[in-house]
Amino acid sequence: MPEGRPATVLCADIGGSNTRLALAESRPAGLDLIARQSYANAEADGLAELLRRFLSGNAAPTAACLAVAGPTDGTRVELTNLAWAIDAGHLSDEFGFPIRLINDFEAVAWGLDTLDAAQLVTLQAGQPLPHAPRLALGPGTGLGVAHSVWLGDRYGPLPGEGGHVAFAPADIEQVTLLDFLQAKFGRVSAERILSGPGIADLYAFCRTASGRPVKRQREAAEVTRAALDGGDPVAGWAMRLFVRILGQTAGDLALITGARGGVYLAGGIPPRILPLLEEGEFLAGFRGKGRFSEAMRSVPVHVVADPDIGLKGAALAAYSMPSRSTR
Repeated sequence: MPEGRPATVLCADIGGSNTRLALAESRPAGLDLIARQSYANAEADGLAELLRRFLSGNAAPTAACLAVAGPTDGTRVELTNLAWAIDAGHLSDEFGFPIRLINDFEAVAWGLDTLDAAQLVTLQAGQPLPHAPRLALGPGTGLGVAHSVWLGDRYGPLPGEGGHVAFAPADIEQVTLLDFLQAKFGRVSAERILSGPGIADLYAFCRTASGRPVKRQREAAEVTRAALDGGDPVAGWAMRLFVRILGQTAGDLALITGARGGVYLAGGIPPRILPLLEEGEFLAGFRGKGRFSEAMRSVPVHVVADPDIGLKGAALAAYSMPSRSTR
């Protein structure tokens, strides 16, 4: 373990629906998550309550990094899809160790360095360039996006809110989808489609477009399950649209960031719909960039199969803290 690093750190992956907590130790062979627990956010009034529960049964860490689903300056955050405000300074005062906040997909970008080949499913091998920028994105409760650049000795993650870029329809069907969603939301971001709630809205759109009444709003898990089973053609249509638009958006962001180091699909949804991602609609959307269509074939694209990537990335970020103060 490098000199000066804390022996044990607390890492967290805090999404819109669930919070995952773990303790991590840095060993010569890599990170070791020595304790972990998942909580439904609806079970608590705030993060401090969940930390009390977790730490009551575990040894106190010497530092912490909390990955949160929302923009943060490192000390405060108001989560995008959850009515929680988190203040690292207040938490540090209560629990007695320094705490850093990072965006949840910044944590994924950190965590890419913990992956091996067995934890990746390759959709397109491409021709990766050493030390080129890398892009991480993924739909879950929202749409997370981060990229990272080479700093000379390691990759440095650059968080952002790329999930909130405007949805750019690529054909007449998608223009009709945009009209449908604008009637409900006004401005339509990529996240309005590429998320769990977005899948539910896609199903409602497809059902309406097929001339069938929308009797109830279907949950994302129900729609994806029906599409994978092949028993509901409307669910299949909705998920083909979802996968195509995910490919389009990933390709657009890859062009913006120059992600010749690879595009990595993470988050809660991609591993669950892997058969749909492998069918071809995703890569058709990803590569469909006009004059740059051929160039997009050189960009590696992988699905991250490690559910702990956010926790591991938060742990690496905790070990990178330049000081032991949150203020």
